[in-house]
Amino acid sequence: MNESTEINSEKKTINKQPYKIASLIACALLFFILPIASLQVGIPGDEPIDAQYGIASLNFYKSFGKDTSFVNLTALNHQTFPYQKYYGALFETYSIFIANLSGTPLYKTRHVLIAICGALIILLTALFVAELSGWRPAFISVLLLASSPTFIGNSYFNSKDIPMAMGFILAMYFFVKLIKQLPHYHKTTIAGCIAGIACTIGVRIGGLMLLGYLVVFLLYYIADNDSIRNQLLASVKKSFILFFLILFICITGFLLGLFSYPNFFLHGMHHISESMAVAKKFPIKILMLFRGEMIYANEIGWDYLPVCMGLTFPLTVIAGFIFYFINFIKNIKKISWQQFILVYSVLFLFVYIIITHQYIYNGWRHVLFIYPVIVSMAAIAFIEIYSEVKKYLFRALLLLFFFGMSLKTVFWMYVNHPYEYIYFNELAGGVKGAYGNYDTDYQQLAASESYNWLLNSKVFKSDSAKNKILLTNNIALMCADKIAAAPLEIMESSFLRMNYRPMNYAILSSIYLDKTIMNNFYPPKGVIHSVYVDGAPISVVIKRENDFLLKGKFYFDHSNLDSAFIYLLKAYNYDENDFRVWPSLGHCYYLKGYSNLAIDIVNRYLHYFPDDVMGKRELEFIHAKADSATNSSSVN
Repeated sequence: MNESTEINSEKKTINKQPYKIASLIACALLFFILPIASLQVGIPGDEPIDAQYGIASLNFYKSFGKDTSFVNLTALNHQTFPYQKYYGALFETYSIFIANLSGTPLYKTRHVLIAICGALIILLTALFVAELSGWRPAFISVLLLASSPTFIGNSYFNSKDIPMAMGFILAMYFFVKLIKQLPHYHKTTIAGCIAGIACTIGVRIGGLMLLGYLVVFLLYYIADNDSIRNQLLASVKKSFILFFLILFICITGFLLGLFSYPNFFLHGMHHISESMAVAKKFPIKILMLFRGEMIYANEIGWDYLPVCMGLTFPLTVIAGFIFYFINFIKNIKKISWQQFILVYSVLFLFVYIIITHQYIYNGWRHVLFIYPVIVSMAAIAFIEIYSEVKKYLFRALLLLFFFGMSLKTVFWMYVNHPYEYIYFNELAGGVKGAYGNYDTDYQQLAASESYNWLLNSKVFKSDSAKNKILLTNNIALMCADKIAAAPLEIMESSFLRMNYRPMNYAILSSIYLDKTIMNNFYPPKGVIHSVYVDGAPISVVIKRENDFLLKGKFYFDHSNLDSAFIYLLKAYNYDENDFRVWPSLGHCYYLKGYSNLAIDIVNRYLHYFPDDVMGKRELEFIHAKADSATNSSSVN
């Protein structure tokens, strides 16, 4: 296809007014639907920290640099978060300012603003695709994004990745417009390029990649376009204007983005190198569930990202994305600049992550900004397939697959709202199939629902106990007073150590539990309420029915083994699957003369927890005592 034919074909596609109108109407509806839907979302685990960073950053700017509390940020019962300053505070500061100005609840305000960013991403993606390939694929891109549960779910609460994705697709859209306008330059296009770069860098320092993208895109377009190349080669003035224009866009966008980092004003350019080092190898270790095993970010292999994407993308996006690449490889000798922009954007990111061993947390949320580009490729591919297929039967089957799978996914989102971000596709067997193998509610959104349920339950209202204690493995519940005030002391505890601590109730999610524990011990006994997604319990409310283990452990630790044995045995009889009882009870069993029972129960514990120090210590104790008794008998 020559250049004139390509342009004529593009004009015909862009002039499809019904698709343009349908796309814009759908986007307009989403500007209402997403913010309203976001109001039903609980507080994610990271949000109290992000919100406090916004407050501290706003105080820094308001005080003209005198208030530097953001440097060693404190949140969640005075815990320190010293690495938060390496994130851009653009959204965090802006959201706090809006909440203060409007007098609306902090977390609800943040969620609405994030949802607006999500709706903007969909609109900008449609505009981006329309510039590249016309309004028919642009309409398909709107449908694909609107039926992408992971993306929509994150659009309710993710204050880093969603605003960054918005800035990224804003920049990509104006990059394409800039390229198409060469050798002329419109002020609005230049301003759009700067705004996109600044917004992206203003959230994460990784937005610096956009500077390289712009330069590479322009170089390829100029090399591929004889007319533009000849004009630039023939005019030194035009070449210099283009060079300084790109330099101006990059420097201005870069500096405006850096202004969103309070730490930049304290440490200047040194802040950039520090931020990039932290972004590449985040110093805080975070456990993740992958293929049934708990791993740290520094332990992930090259396949982590493709597997997570393959199991959580809608099948429509996967199918379109694969076809786009097949078609790209098939026609690799005549790659258009539009194809180059899409493929390079995705491949560069994946290659960079693999080569540099970039840390990735909880699926693909850290590269969510590239998802609109992937969707763009899938949307264009569907239109290409539809155009190439001439038989009506195959066209009908293609439409049936696309709309059937999209409607199925939208229905899933409706049924499982507000937990759309937990979605796993048919390849994973849904959430139920992925449960125990991959992270589900890693931001523990369901804990908020569990908390509200507990406060309004008959069980809690009729509980006459004073000074009630709630244990949880969700740090966001430490800010539970922001959800609803209650006569509860909320304390943090892991699931593994929960029964060793005083409590009246517990709210637990399955986070940080591997497949073995989830299949055998979770949910535990005493559950009075569960939040399910796709048949999998993502949060449970527990009421403690006795304190047998607590007393048994107290007496055991104070060497009152007779009393310890009585209470540990009661705890075991109440719930023989409470693995926390087993090591101490094994110790007591042996001292009471039940050596076989002692060895069996401790070995049972080590079967599930082979690296646990307490289990190993008890087994060593039993064997040491047994060897000592054997030696004494031999001597006698």
